[in-house]
Amino acid sequence: MDRIARSLFVALAVGLGWGIRGDFGHLLGAMYPGACLALGLAYVSRQRSLFLWMPILGLVSALGIGSGGSMSYGILHGYAKADTFINYSYGYLTLFLQGSAWGTFGGAIIGLVLERKQLRTVEWLGWLGSLLAGGWLASMLIVRLAGFDINPPRNNTSITFMGAAIGQIIWLAANGRSSGLRGAVLGYIGFGLGMAGGRLLGNFTYLPAEWYGFSVNHWNVMEVTCGLVGGFIYTFGMVNRAYPEPPEKENVPLVSFFGIVFVLGIIPLWHRISRIRPDEKLEEWSQRLASYDYPDPEAMSESVLSMLNGVCVLGFIGAAIWMLIHFKRWQPLAWFPVIWLSLTMVLFQNINALYFWYPTDWQRFNMHGLFWGMWGTMLAYVIVSPLFKPQPAPEPTEDDPEPSFPYARWVAGTLVALALIIFAAGFVNGEKTMQSANTRWPLWNWRDGPFPR
Repeated sequence: MDRIARSLFVALAVGLGWGIRGDFGHLLGAMYPGACLALGLAYVSRQRSLFLWMPILGLVSALGIGSGGSMSYGILHGYAKADTFINYSYGYLTLFLQGSAWGTFGGAIIGLVLERKQLRTVEWLGWLGSLLAGGWLASMLIVRLAGFDINPPRNNTSITFMGAAIGQIIWLAANGRSSGLRGAVLGYIGFGLGMAGGRLLGNFTYLPAEWYGFSVNHWNVMEVTCGLVGGFIYTFGMVNRAYPEPPEKENVPLVSFFGIVFVLGIIPLWHRISRIRPDEKLEEWSQRLASYDYPDPEAMSESVLSMLNGVCVLGFIGAAIWMLIHFKRWQPLAWFPVIWLSLTMVLFQNINALYFWYPTDWQRFNMHGLFWGMWGTMLAYVIVSPLFKPQPAPEPTEDDPEPSFPYARWVAGTLVALALIIFAAGFVNGEKTMQSANTRWPLWNWRDGPFPR
């Protein structure tokens, strides 16, 4: 039960991050949930080793998962909305593969950093080479030679990422990097099922609003679910393992310093610089505030911009506090980075979306309120969990064998889960989802008889 509770905490952190990511998108947006995955895992592990690794893990996980933000995936969700078997099964399969490619790199790099035998420079280069070779080979075979486009007219970057994910797993298995391989597989499975399962729940929200009395943003449902499932599965498979402490090297404190500044300070600031263009935003906010019947919306818009700048300052204040916690080795405060980063980003997203100025609408489920509920639940876990005295896994010794991992069972369970998602889509998809669906094959439904009809 304790393992489930720990995994649920990280699921909330990553689900919250992925839900907010949808407002900002691309590489930068995915860095936030990527960092939360590592920070949450390090906190709930209760291990001193992961507390010491936390700034570096947050940095590399943010970059690893953030890299997937360059993939185009909107049209794939359109295929999954179709009510024809061949189209929606293709949509769910490709969403699984793309979600897997999104999560596996960050998952693997966390595991590689935590290997008992640290990787040498040549091995890091070999790992990177496996990504490049796998991506190049997939692009060459599938796109250039076979002439297949995964989501025309968009780019085929996701095929490159899918190939890189497979190349990475092959390299990790061939080189006996058990921790990295476990992280790669769990990231692959977790975020793949999260993306596909999230789309299924998103499609469910297309059902008539009178069924449940309010409308819901299907994209937010999908994004939050992706993070929830990916964060839970990854943590569940990784948290009960013991990991070694960082080596005694001079560059570890330096990289930790940069990791702290980047995760808590630079990520929010980068959102402000690249996603908030004052000229455009001030006009947009003014128009929306005027539609809400606020007096002097131009002045209020200037206040909104000042609040966002203040949130960025909060990020660097949090970084200074985390440095004190980290370098003073105050492990009982290991919860601080993930809670502070989540608070900073929720405030940033809410202020940008003018959540605090919305008029009340009881006919629409506001996901911003859910975000605060998720953050509040995380904070409640931080307060309550010490009462149950959770114990970390014992520190590993050189004589301890590498813990085994039931890969076959995880893979079999994943195939069953994906098949159930596709099966359920036959009942969830219909006239409502089809209005915004994409199709590339004949409009055939499995209920119509043998294909093609």
